[in-house]
Amino acid sequence: MSSDEWNKRDSFVLHLFSATHLMARGFEGLEAVLGAVESLDAELRLDQIRHTRRKRKYSRQVLREHLHEAYIGDVFDIMLARSKPPDTMLTLTSSEYETGIRSVLKLGVIPFDFFREPGRGEERAEHIISFVRALAAHLPLSHGFGHSFADFHLSSDPLAEDIIAPPRIQEAFWLNVYGPQLVEQVGRQRMLSTPAFHLEELPGGAVLWLTRPTPVDFASEEARLAQARAMVHLRPELGLESTLAALRKRSLEFTPIPMEFDPLVADILRWEADFQGLLGGRRALVERFNRYHPPPVSEWIPTSQAPAPDVDDVKAAIDTYHGLYAEQLIALFHEEEPLVLKDSTDALPRMDFRLWHYHWPGRVDDEQREILVRALGGWLGRFLVYFLGGNWVPRKKVEEAAVIVGDRAWLPFLRARHALQGPEAPLDYSCSQFFRVAQQLAGPQPRQ
Repeated sequence: MSSDEWNKRDSFVLHLFSATHLMARGFEGLEAVLGAVESLDAELRLDQIRHTRRKRKYSRQVLREHLHEAYIGDVFDIMLARSKPPDTMLTLTSSEYETGIRSVLKLGVIPFDFFREPGRGEERAEHIISFVRALAAHLPLSHGFGHSFADFHLSSDPLAEDIIAPPRIQEAFWLNVYGPQLVEQVGRQRMLSTPAFHLEELPGGAVLWLTRPTPVDFASEEARLAQARAMVHLRPELGLESTLAALRKRSLEFTPIPMEFDPLVADILRWEADFQGLLGGRRALVERFNRYHPPPVSEWIPTSQAPAPDVDDVKAAIDTYHGLYAEQLIALFHEEEPLVLKDSTDALPRMDFRLWHYHWPGRVDDEQREILVRALGGWLGRFLVYFLGGNWVPRKKVEEAAVIVGDRAWLPFLRARHALQGPEAPLDYSCSQFFRVAQQLAGPQPRQ
């Protein structure tokens, strides 16, 4: 797997903070900030208003007309977006907290690879820097940063946990803004001598500095060394080796490792690893999933040992399995998993993933579990019939109901009960593994 694939859910974020209320002078005061927002390069320019009751085309006049929709109590919050790639979102929030007034501008760009396009990286990085300069000319900045979203949230910066945390010199990112208070803590002379790729003073006494030319190589050895040297300079109590070691450890999260998952459940595990992403500890998750193997399928008996039907009407029982039971499952899950509506075995792993990822065994009471066992068992049994040429042997006790495929009698209702017995059961006793093992043992079968 390439690094881009491994980190595909990452994005670029720019957070800038001010102790000035955005609406202190009403809309006229906000217009100066909007001027900076409108100065964004054409590739990132925002053209939609999203905080209103419906999406609207951006203009200052439309924003003014709907400004009342930006207030929730005393909190002012507007959201602007871009309708074309890259997916760009900007929010401006302002409120008064116990610690004082806090205004926040957040700019997000998805995907992070936008800054990796060959020959465009430095140009696009300069656009971000120019935007910060333009904003600082109209809004005094107290602190801020621009960086990989994932790496920021893996850092120890208090803002990763609490957006209203007081500013503190904790980490070095690609782009860093230190307002007058932080500069005073360090000492302006020391601040201006920080080892950085670029450093400049902004209006209002703030300082902007970069660790690298662009944000893209934040996890490389060169970038981590630059980050560590800057932090040790700004915080002399830190040691270079220990600071660098912590950063290198964080970089491991961005280094791909092979996904060598058990093929019987590989798609389910892949979806979970992708869903959790870097912030969910993807590397450790992949390492754990590489070691995982589901228990052998045990819900079958030799055809010679399968009991005969004991129901009054065999056809009616089968119709109940295929109709009432299976359709109950389709009705319950078709909106979340549209594949269950289609005649495709691809629906099996998607159902397994939904039951496991969303903790369905813990969401149902005993009565609901019985209904779900029948629904899942009937639905699973249909795959053995339609795709493997199986034949039902109905039984009054549904766990004994079997589908005969060759020399084995498979027990889909018993498998469904096992799959719903605990939080990990949908993975340990997946429909996918059950069907795939039956398919492997049956060999090529004509579809009925």
